[in-house]
Amino acid sequence: MTPLERVLALLPASPTPARPFVLGIDGRSGSGKTNLAAAVAGHVTGAQVLALEDAYRGWGGLREGVEEIASGVLAELRAGRTGAYRRYDWARGELGGTVPVGPSAVVVLEGCGAGSLPCAPYVDALVWLEAPEHERHHRAMARDDGAWLDQWSTWAAQESALLAERDARAAADLVLETSTE
Repeated sequence: MTPLERVLALLPASPTPARPFVLGIDGRSGSGKTNLAAAVAGHVTGAQVLALEDAYRGWGGLREGVEEIASGVLAELRAGRTGAYRRYDWARGELGGTVPVGPSAVVVLEGCGAGSLPCAPYVDALVWLEAPEHERHHRAMARDDGAWLDQWSTWAAQESALLAERDARAAADLVLETSTE
């Protein structure tokens, strides 16, 4: 069974948009969350991807973004209502417009913090992606042309703080090794 097939096996046979099934894809920066989320959404009709990085409040705002998604989107979707969050404009370094998120059969919540304490009550299944730190660092720098090299340790400390509150890896329904070494 491929890693994607293992993830797809976590989804219910017939999800309903009235109460979306939330699949969390978590892992440290550079572990492959975005690629896996896109692959899942490409195989699941009606699935929408909710990228946590759109809500992070810059390099120091991991927790604030996660909390906004949990309360403003996930709690609302769980109650059968449309949720919303304020998108962060990374280029300008400020909050942008409000993004509505309507119910769908499957919501793929991807990003650092998807399995964190604020999101945990709303996540129906959690996948943790694991890769060695040096490989994750290389991937992240290659992906973003090294634009946030100065921020790597600051970001990693925020990831560690969220993991200290709730070990998302230990709580995961599925752990996938994404190392290519």
